[in-house]
Amino acid sequence: MDGMSRRYRDLDHVVTSDGRIHRVVGNLDSETEILAYNVYSPMSDGDRTYGGRRYRKHFTEDEGLPADVLETYGLIPLTNVVQHFDPFGSAARALPSLASSVWEDLYCELTGQLGVDSVGVFGSSMFGMHLTPAGKVRKDVDFVIEGLDKVGSLRAILPSIRERLGFTAVTAERQRAQYARYRVLFRNDRNSIGPIIARRWTGLQLSERVVTTIRVRDPAAVLPLELVKAAPTGDDVTVTGTVADADSSNLFPRRFTLLSDGNRTDVLTFWWKFSTPVRDGDQVSVRGTVIPTHSGPVIRLTNYVNHWLCIHGE
Repeated sequence: MDGMSRRYRDLDHVVTSDGRIHRVVGNLDSETEILAYNVYSPMSDGDRTYGGRRYRKHFTEDEGLPADVLETYGLIPLTNVVQHFDPFGSAARALPSLASSVWEDLYCELTGQLGVDSVGVFGSSMFGMHLTPAGKVRKDVDFVIEGLDKVGSLRAILPSIRERLGFTAVTAERQRAQYARYRVLFRNDRNSIGPIIARRWTGLQLSERVVTTIRVRDPAAVLPLELVKAAPTGDDVTVTGTVADADSSNLFPRRFTLLSDGNRTDVLTFWWKFSTPVRDGDQVSVRGTVIPTHSGPVIRLTNYVNHWLCIHGE
C-alpha cells in the first residue's frame, strides 16, 4: 500500500460530504477508495451531537438481519471524505474528557506497558459522542492496539490490569446474553457461537451493562480488493483442520490458517462480531466461498445463512 491508502487504516473513522460518519474496516489495497461501515448518520431525533448536528447510531446487522455481512459495508471514494480521524490523534484529544475515570486509568496502564504510539481509541470518543450532556462518559471507551506483535504482551498484561482497575473477564451471564443476540443474526446452526464468544480474551467487563473489547490492527495486514469485490459464485466448500496463526484472528478481516493433510488453507471471515474466534490447536471445520487472490485462493466467510465456523469438541 502506498500513497493515499497508507492514510486510511482499519478502525480509522471518516466523515463524508453528506455528514455521515463511517468506520474504516480493513486496510484496503486501493488508492482511490476505502471499505467502511456507516456508524452514525445525521437525524433530527438523534441522541448524540457532533459539529452542531444531531446523530443517531446504526445497528445495521442486528436491526436489518442481512443475508451477508458484505451488504453492511460500502466502498467509499476518497473524494467523498471531508474529515479523517485516526485512533492515536483521537486518543490525545479525548484524554482530557476521561480525567479521573477508569478509562483514563486503562489508557495509562496500556500506554505504560505497550507504549503511547501503540494505544488509540476509536468509535464515539473520536467525536465527543461518548459523553453525556453533563460531561460524563456515557458508557465505555473503545481502545485499539497497533501491531500484531503486541498481541502476546497484551495477553500477558490484561489479567493484572483487570484486577487493578476493577474489571473482570466477560461473565458467563453476559456471554449468554450475547449468545441470544448473535443467534438471531448467525442463522446457521453449525456455528459454534458459544465457544467463539468465550474466546473473546480482550474483553473487560466493568458492570452488567458496561463491557469493552480491545481491538488490534496492523498496517501490514493488507486487504486485497478482490476479497471485497468478488461476488459469491455458489462455490462454497467445507474444510476441516487444525488452527494455526490464530493471533491474526484478532485483526480484521479475522484470518487464520487451517492445517489438513499437509495442506495450508487461509480462512478469512468478515464477521467483526467474532472478534477472536479461534485458538492455535483448535480442531475446526469451516464452510465458505473460495476466492482467488494474487497470493492464492482463500476461503471467505461472509454469509450469515450459508457459512459457518464449527469448533469441534466444545
